Amino acid sequence: MSTVAVVLAGGESRRMGRDKALLEWHGRPLLEHVLGRLRGAFEKLVVVGGRIEWVRLPDVLWIPDEEPGAGAAAAILTALRHLQQPCFVCACDMPFVHAEMGRWLAEKASGATAHVPRWQGQAQPLHAAWFPGATPFLHESLQMGESALWRILQRMGEAGTLQWVDEEAVRRFDAEGRCFVNLNTPQEWQAWQNSAT
Repeated sequence: MSTVAVVLAGGESRRMGRDKALLEWHGRPLLEHVLGRLRGAFEKLVVVGGRIEWVRLPDVLWIPDEEPGAGAAAAILTALRHLQQPCFVCACDMPFVHAEMGRWLAEKASGATAHVPRWQGQAQPLHAAWFPGATPFLHESLQMGESALWRILQRMGEAGTLQWVDEEAVRRFDAEGRCFVNLNTPQEWQAWQNSAT
C-alpha cells in the first residue's frame, strides 16, 4: 500500500490574521514549502481544505473539507474517509515537518488508530500517523460536539488502540523537536523567518 502524506490547510488563521497556507517564504507559499519537504518520502501528497487554487504543485491531490471550519478533527476524518489508508498528517503551518519521521510513523504502527509522538509532555496529533480505524472515534466525537483532538486521543487510548511515540524515539529523527513548531501569530511567523535557513 502506498504511503500518503496529508497536509491540513483549512484552518481559519484567526490569530495570524491571514491564510497561513499562503504566507510567502523565498517566493513560495508556506503550503508549497511544506509539500516540498514531504515530496520524495511519500507516494501520494494530499491537501485537505483551503482552496483548490492554492494547490499548484503537480501530482498533489486536493480534497475539500467535508465540514469547513469544523477544525482539525473533521479534516482528518475527511482524509481518512476519502483515502481509506494510513495517513501521515501535518498542518500547513509546520515549516520543519519531518518527512522521514512521518513515513516511519505511518509504517511502524501495528493495529493502531493513531501513532502519535509526545514532545516535552505534549501530544503532537498534527505531526502523527492516523489510520482508518480512527474514523469511528472521530465521527462519534464530532457528532457529540467534541472536536478537541486531545479528547479524541484520550478516547482511543481508553480503547487501547492508540500508540504513543516517546521523546527518545523522536530525538532519533529530530533532536530539537523542531518538526513540531507551528506558526500561529505574526510574531511566530517573523521569528521563524529570522531563524530558518
